[in-house]
This record gives sequence, structure tokens and C-alpha cells, in this order.
Amino acid sequence: MKFNIYIEKRDFDNFFIWMNRLSQGVICTPLAKYSHRKEDVEDPLQVALSQDEYSIIQNSERNIEVINKSWGTMDVVYQPSFPDGDKFMMADILRNAGRYDLGVQVVNTAIELALQIPGITPLEALIISEREWLNDENTHQS
Repeated sequence: MKFNIYIEKRDFDNFFIWMNRLSQGVICTPLAKYSHRKEDVEDPLQVALSQDEYSIIQNSERNIEVINKSWGTMDVVYQPSFPDGDKFMMADILRNAGRYDLGVQVVNTAIELALQIPGITPLEALIISEREWLNDENTHQS
């Protein structure tokens, strides 16, 4: 079964970028306007979607509606993560902490956390680890 929708011709790339993100499980606000009616679009381009593709769009709309009801109206934006940025931030955290004697322990604990907690970023793991070690050190010094 195919579902026909209409998009703006100029938004062709944006629409399929959005569809690709949705198919990978990334929920984000639509990057292109689409409609079931040709009259709703200024320069319409008809796109035929498979049942699975159409279901992905419907599920995304429902999920965004739930997010908007829970947290208020907002755009859900996709932003790729850049591991190199995390490396620089981790180096800054260790340098600013001034605890070079704990550097190895902090990094090892961060690696253990990253392995144990699915979805945690390296930066989050390092921040948690740093707090854990610094609080532990302060406790032992008192």
C-alpha cells in the first residue's frame, strides 16, 4: 500500500533528510511542510510513501505531540555529537580541577561508567566521575 503526500519542491532534500533521521529512530520536528492535500502546498511535489515510511511519520507526530503536552511547545532539533569536542571539554575539566594526581582514576571511573550506563556521553561520564573522586577525596581529608 502506498500513501501519497505533497511537499514543497524546494524542500525535497530537507524532507528526505528528516525521513532518514526518523528511520534511524531520531525524533525531530519536520524539516519540511507536507500535506495530504495538493492545495495546502504552494509548489507541490507528490511523494509516494510505503506503509512503513508513513507509519514512521505518524509515530513521530504522536511522539512530538506527547513531548509538547508534557514540556510545552518546542522544536525538537537533531544535533549530531562531536566526540572531539568532548575530548577538549574533558581535558579542560581535568586541568581546571587541578587534581593531576587523580587524573588516571577519574578517567578509569568515567570509562567504567560509560560501559555500565547506556547512552551516557563521555563528557557526562567524566563529570560524574570527577565529582565522585573529588567528593571522596574531600571526605577522606576531613
